[in-house]
Amino acid sequence: MNLTKNKKKQIEGIDFTKSYKISDAVKIIKEKKYVKFDESLEVSINTGIDSKQSDQNVRGSFIPPHGLGKKVQIAVFAQGKAAEEAKAAGAKHVGGEDLVATLEKKIDVDVIVATPDMMSVVSKIAKILGPKGLMPNPKTGTVTNDIKSTIENINKGLVAYKNDKAGTIHAALGKVSFDESKLTENIISFIDEIKKIKPSGLKGNFVNSVYLSSSMGFGLRVEI
Repeated sequence: MNLTKNKKKQIEGIDFTKSYKISDAVKIIKEKKYVKFDESLEVSINTGIDSKQSDQNVRGSFIPPHGLGKKVQIAVFAQGKAAEEAKAAGAKHVGGEDLVATLEKKIDVDVIVATPDMMSVVSKIAKILGPKGLMPNPKTGTVTNDIKSTIENINKGLVAYKNDKAGTIHAALGKVSFDESKLTENIISFIDEIKKIKPSGLKGNFVNSVYLSSSMGFGLRVEI
């Protein structure tokens, strides 16, 4: 693999054969940042689940203790009182069939929420939303009648997560510019949350390894 000059400089002095304390890994990633924009700090949790077994798949939501450090753009499928609550709470887009047309043209939101009665409308663009991880789902708290509280939680930094086909759970837990201690707490809290939800159908190890990285950077294995 050919590395650019910047990438060679970025990874200089890093031992990729060891596992780092989470706080040390965060410090290294912050110190080695070289791109101009504020990257996200991401965690990848490699699990022992078999994603082909429905009773082993993991999906849920999590609010980091220190948020995510970014303004979240939200679209809400709702009508009547729920639609008014969504607008009052600051949702970027609120609607039904008209919102389907809007999102078919351009996806310019980070999260999509829907009331249960609107899911038949949302399903019309499921093939667009699904691959982008934006399809509302009761397990992640994005299909709900409590629109106001849901939007408040999302603005606090609600992270929706699920395992991929390889059984790995990915999540962005803050910006690299964050305070080291806050990033560390966000990461530790998330890992602890995942450890608690080992699928009942899994007989072997659940969490095998955890890696931290920035959006454009390298991955460091951390101690668990």
